[in-house]
Amino acid sequence: MLALAVANIMAINSVRASNKRLQKPRRRWHILKRVLMAMAAVTIVAAPFGFDYYSGKLGIVLPQPAISEAANGRVIRVPPGGNLQAAVDKAVGGDIIELQAGAVYAGQITLPNKPLTDFVTIQTSAVTNLPEGKRVSPAQRASLATINPGLLTRPAILAANGAHHYRFIGIEFGPTTKGYFNIIQIGTTEETSVEQLPHHIEFDRVYVHGDPKLGQRRGIAANGRHIKIANSYFADFKREGEESQAIAVWAADGPIEITNNYIEAAAENILFGGATSKLALIPGNAIIRDNWLNKPVEWRNTKWVVKNLFEIKHGRNIKVENNLMTNNWGMAQEGHAIVFFSASDSGERAVVEDIEFTNNIVRGSASAMTIAGGEAGGGRRVTIRNNVFEDIDSKKWDGRGFFLKPSSWDGLVIENNTVIHDGSITIAYGGPIKGFVFRNNIVFNNDYGFFGDGTGVGKPALAKYFAGGIISNNVIIGGDERDYGKLNFYPRSINDIGFANPAERDYRLRGDSQYKTRNIGANLDPKSVGGK
Repeated sequence: MLALAVANIMAINSVRASNKRLQKPRRRWHILKRVLMAMAAVTIVAAPFGFDYYSGKLGIVLPQPAISEAANGRVIRVPPGGNLQAAVDKAVGGDIIELQAGAVYAGQITLPNKPLTDFVTIQTSAVTNLPEGKRVSPAQRASLATINPGLLTRPAILAANGAHHYRFIGIEFGPTTKGYFNIIQIGTTEETSVEQLPHHIEFDRVYVHGDPKLGQRRGIAANGRHIKIANSYFADFKREGEESQAIAVWAADGPIEITNNYIEAAAENILFGGATSKLALIPGNAIIRDNWLNKPVEWRNTKWVVKNLFEIKHGRNIKVENNLMTNNWGMAQEGHAIVFFSASDSGERAVVEDIEFTNNIVRGSASAMTIAGGEAGGGRRVTIRNNVFEDIDSKKWDGRGFFLKPSSWDGLVIENNTVIHDGSITIAYGGPIKGFVFRNNIVFNNDYGFFGDGTGVGKPALAKYFAGGIISNNVIIGGDERDYGKLNFYPRSINDIGFANPAERDYRLRGDSQYKTRNIGANLDPKSVGGK
């Protein structure tokens, strides 16, 4: 095509030259210029030119991925700036899509629903620099490949209805335009059947973050089945005038596994519920284990909306264990670190039930826990066992310093916890707490102990809100036998307990503690909590 165009132009100019034998030098340059322009035009026509959907740019279409065979399967290598969507579309089960470490790739990438029985893995070329089972950090960015979200607030990754068997390893995901919506969106919330939910989607050793100045609404909307988020790092999920979450789940059928991650967010670090979908599902069948949930103290007295560290508004069969949760202060709420609340904004069917909160450390908060089931479908069967709540300080963190704010619950077991706080044990309100068990705990009575709205302290509060409950074998520092009976212990000071090493945040009991053989308090090594 190019040769033909050049030949035609030369022929035309040959005819003109025969008619006008006398030509000036500038005329010859004009002819050469026209030839060069024609060559360029033909070159552009021959190249793939236009609007590249995957890059969101007008121009030359992105370079295509190269497929090579490896001993253990196909490897699809995408060059820097290459067409990642094309690689995803070409991939079959067992394929590895390799992205160049340090390179940047454009979103939005849609994970299509196709007949996969094995995972398609999208990973960095430097994956060997990222040890399996160890949490990634921003310090390792040079070993990561980056997928940025698309234009017009599109997410970096969108899992279409029914998409399944995709895994990401060693990828950085940056913020959306102005921090709106989700960086990674699993599911569309428009599914009309469970079968349409994305499933078997995994993120391992990924770095997901918002903009340090603008923040980000949400990291991962994890709405699907068989979702796994592990060994990853979430940062700068914060917003002015609205809530933010690193991970949110509201239209899911589980199982969901969130393990060994650093998770940073202002409103709720992890949230279950709080929104609706067309499916009448209770999000759950989830395990949240070995994570560090944190709010940087530098966010205090800023514009970011702060609420709590972990919240369930709508959820069932959720286990929260061996997590470190740090720094929460009063701002948009009273500074409750943990909230289990069957809120009506999740819909008429919203419930919170069958929750286990075990072996966690909650450190630095305006108050510890709110457990309330007075709205929507109510709350049932929650166990709070072998946790340390420390530095629950009303003055330091701008709150009320209480351990528990309960209301209208059926089945609440609280046992073997150690609570270092400066407010009440409880501030009960609303309806009664049925099936209440409070035993083997170490708490402070402080000014009001067991307090109930409209009743005062001690026995009147117990009679109205905890009737028939079991309150036994607790150490209530500064408490009174007349309020809580002979089945508990009432030392006058924290110095009478016999903690192993409070200066190093070790609140296990020493061997010589008078309560060691009585199975009281949490037995939790602080060095073993929060993953690695």
